[in-house]
Amino acid sequence: MKIFDIINIECCLVDMHSRKKEEVLKELVNLLKRSPSLKYIDSNIVLNSLLDREKLGSTGLGRGIAIPHSKVEGLSDFVLAIATSKKGVQFEALDNKRVHIIFTLVGPADKPDEHLKLLSAISRMLRDVKIKNELLKAKTPEAIYETVIMGSGEELKKPTPIEKQKLLIIILYEQKYLEDILELFIELGIKGSTVIDSIGMGGILTKVPLFADFINFLGQNKNYSKTILALVSESELSSIVKDVDELLGDLDKRGGAALIALDVSFAKGTMEYM
Repeated sequence: MKIFDIINIECCLVDMHSRKKEEVLKELVNLLKRSPSLKYIDSNIVLNSLLDREKLGSTGLGRGIAIPHSKVEGLSDFVLAIATSKKGVQFEALDNKRVHIIFTLVGPADKPDEHLKLLSAISRMLRDVKIKNELLKAKTPEAIYETVIMGSGEELKKPTPIEKQKLLIIILYEQKYLEDILELFIELGIKGSTVIDSIGMGGILTKVPLFADFINFLGQNKNYSKTILALVSESELSSIVKDVDELLGDLDKRGGAALIALDVSFAKGTMEYM
């Protein structure tokens, strides 16, 4: 499924009127209700599902973006509403700043996999500063619609049946990319991975008295890392490596990360989280 499979120009709004969180959600529900998929579902059911989700933690991600979402019983298709606000709205965002772009996603209660993929795809798309700026400049629903269509043209990838497997290992010293990589995994259909706190050789040797005066040479700022482990099919490996390269930059030309793939002769069990 693609983001542009569920976007509806009727569910796009420029400069919404509401300013406070609950009022904003009510206005977004009215926007969602323009979709035929929600014709027979009561507005209060949709609103309460969004409010219940917000009780778990604000979906105001910071950077002026919020992605409220929920699962709705009786809904058969995903519905997406997009709204912008010039002045910004109070949404209890993680950085306590006003929100200017809101993507609202409601979906069937029995399709959590697709729900996660769509949320990850939306989140990754909104990390693109160019797309974010285009949305903020949009003066019509058509402009919002066209911006999202252009920004979400790549199909959400589905996992292929596992034949020969590889153990994918990513050693990441620049931990700011950890969430980006895990979001990429979800979008690619990799449901299970393990993240291990790890330490580089500099972190060990600088504690040995013999090497104490070499702390800067051994890399004082790169002692600690995250090691990500995931089982992937051999046929998917080249595509995953390409996507990780695009996310982090060419790994052969930069430091701070390494990607390794090993043949797996035997595997039993799964790292899937659901």
